[in-house]
Amino acid sequence: QLERLRKRAEIINDLYAKNKNTAKKQELIVIHVDSRSYGKRIDVFFYHHPNSEEGKKLAETLQQTIKAKYNAAQPDRGYQGTVSPRNLYILNHALPTSVFIELGNIRNPQDQIRLIKSDNRQALANWLCDGLIKAASENE
Repeated sequence: QLERLRKRAEIINDLYAKNKNTAKKQELIVIHVDSRSYGKRIDVFFYHHPNSEEGKKLAETLQQTIKAKYNAAQPDRGYQGTVSPRNLYILNHALPTSVFIELGNIRNPQDQIRLIKSDNRQALANWLCDGLIKAASENE
């Protein structure tokens, strides 16, 4: 697994270097589905590199957007997703500003619905896109 992560970071960094002089901005968004214990339900949450203020700000904007959208779509559910620093390999070794997004626990039946139903996946994709657009507009 470490070799796969190394290769992934190398590819990301090569693309970052290749586009550094022409890209307006480069960010890495890692989307992941966890595999925790069977009963543990989790909300969408966000990690950033401990020393990256830009990563933290991006993660917070994404989290705030998801929270607002969840609360509008399911007002009685309550959203508990968080933003926190984390020492993950890809966050430590990738050059662009990075956010690691945990979409859910594949072993939890309720989280599975979030991932399996196409309408739910599309809603998450739309909400994350809205958050990225909001973050980009805040940086202009």
